[in-house]
Amino acid sequence: MVTSTLLSTCVVLHIIGLTMMAGTTLIDSIMYKQFWKQYNIDRTKAIGMLEVTAKIALLFGTGFLLLLLSGVGIMLLTNGIYAEQICFKIKMMLVIIVIVNGLALGRRTGLQIRKNIAAGGTNTVQLTSLKKTLSFFHLLQLTLFIAIFVMGVFKFN
Repeated sequence: MVTSTLLSTCVVLHIIGLTMMAGTTLIDSIMYKQFWKQYNIDRTKAIGMLEVTAKIALLFGTGFLLLLLSGVGIMLLTNGIYAEQICFKIKMMLVIIVIVNGLALGRRTGLQIRKNIAAGGTNTVQLTSLKKTLSFFHLLQLTLFIAIFVMGVFKFN
């Protein structure tokens, strides 16, 4: 009975962690779209929005930590039975891609945008390129999260 309750708790926390990560990505995407709109109107307000997007990354990290810890709990409580499923292996690869993409493309692009804006934001060609890169990043991340959720629900084997 206790194991069943612990397992259910870990599964709920696991879903919450994944939802936090996906939700944070969605909010980040929306915030950046608003940032670009505001940047053309009032750069001071836009810079304030940019500062908020930097803090959103903390929520993503919290969601990832929750996902990781609850996933370890699930594996311990089930003696690793999920690790043998093909859909689990695919989901793990997708989560790794989300993390690597977030660090390699998302974080780097966000930092470049902040540096460009801090320097006066006069390089519009570079800003346009960064805007396209960030839009691609958000689309890719959200697509990966949808794939992870679908794999979790349908459990293809």
